[in-house]
Amino acid sequence: MDMATAISPGVSRLSTGALARAGGVSVDAIRFYEREGLLAPAERTSGDHRRYPPEALDRLAFIRVGQHLGLRLEEIKELADACEQVPDCPVNHTVELLRGRIANVERQMEELVGLRDRLVHVVEQMESHRGGGHLSPDTVLPASGTENAR
Repeated sequence: MDMATAISPGVSRLSTGALARAGGVSVDAIRFYEREGLLAPAERTSGDHRRYPPEALDRLAFIRVGQHLGLRLEEIKELADACEQVPDCPVNHTVELLRGRIANVERQMEELVGLRDRLVHVVEQMESHRGGGHLSPDTVLPASGTENAR
């Protein structure tokens, strides 16, 4: 990064704090996004203070939308970079990336259903022994493959 980048006169620039407040994130998040390449490196003042162009706020909003959709930061960067290279964001690429994310969410949901079923089984086993008696680990946590056998 060129620390001596001159800031164009007459162009309004945002400090790190102003960008963070306007974007609803922390100053640390701004610095992290810059380090990770999600935000372009800020220009520096003669006093070595970061100054971001107004477009950085749009990029920050794009990052936040991607995060709300559950995209990984590298996916958000890939999409944001692609959208900057062409007038319209590459729809086909975006659709494929989002379809991949949907498939991932569906896998996670299946895993959570399995976890819920195992928890229900354990609670049922424990409730059946409320009146006393000893629960063995095999009763509470059955051997692999038998979790759903009741």
